[in-house]
This record gives sequence, C-alpha cells and structure tokens, in this order.
Amino acid sequence: MKIALPSHRGILVAVAGATSAAKAETVDAIAKHYGQAALTIGNRASPDPESSVDELMKVDGRAAEDAITVVRMAESAAVRGSEVVITARPVLDELARYRAARKLRHEYVQHHIMRRVEDTAAWEAADYDFVVWARSPFPSPPVRAFEAALGSVLKDLCVPHHSVCPPLVDEMIEQLVASIPR
Repeated sequence: MKIALPSHRGILVAVAGATSAAKAETVDAIAKHYGQAALTIGNRASPDPESSVDELMKVDGRAAEDAITVVRMAESAAVRGSEVVITARPVLDELARYRAARKLRHEYVQHHIMRRVEDTAAWEAADYDFVVWARSPFPSPPVRAFEAALGSVLKDLCVPHHSVCPPLVDEMIEQLVASIPR
C-alpha cells in the first residue's frame, strides 16, 4: 500500500547505512546545516540489528513489509509539518536488511514473496528527494554483509545517492546540502 505524501511537502532526505554511529554523525551534520527547519526521525540512539548476525538473520519478508509500512507512516506524518525531514531508518535500510538476511541464511525465497517486498520498497523509495549512504569506516563482518545488500538496493532501485564515510568534514556536508533538490 502506498502512503501518499502531500504534494506541498518539504524535502525528504534518507540517511541509509549499516551502523548507528555513521548515520548519527551524518544526520547531525545535515540537521545542523539546516538548523530549525529540519526534523529528524528514526531511531539513532540504540544499536542497529546488524551489530549481531543472529539478529539480522531473523528478518523475514513479513517483518520487512511491516517495517516499511511503519517507516512510511512516520515519514508521511513528518513531511506534513516540516520543511526538511531527515529520516535515519528509511525504507532502503529495511529492504537491505531483508536481502542480507536471505543471503546469510542461504535462503531461496519464492519469487512472489520476494517480489512483493521489493516492489513495495521500490514504490516507496521513489518519494525520497535525496539519499545519503553513511558508510562505516571499519565495518565488522555483519556490517559488511548489510552494506553489500544496501549497495545492491541503491543500484537496483536507481536511487540517486551520495556515499559518505564518517568522519565528515563541513565542506562535504555543504556540497551534499547544495545538491539536494529544492
């Protein structure tokens, strides 16, 4: 189900990535640049499931679909009330979790199940004005598995994105913000 975003919305920026630390640094730098106009949503305070291979392997198609629905409801509500919304746990992350979990389990998924989840994500990802991929500087094995899945998501969906690797420098954030469509 597509959650319609209002046509008179502000900018929706997705910060995708495998680790909370990398995403938090990126989100904070972009939000600082925008100041009071920016609203950040998504959980950046607690570790992401990718910190544990066991947790990542538990993600299935139903969990991915549910997560996508919750994320988009939050984003839809946020863009109605703010000029700039920075989402730290976007749909792209949820699809990457699903892909990484399948790969770690060496699982064959029936085509119609996989297609339904990926179609849902592709439909929703089209609403992002801008995607920043916050890469981890020294990824652990589970993070590497997730980052490979995220890279394939960004490529397959043809989502325009910039890849950044913290620690960030102010000049990089200025370039990123300048390239965000208005």
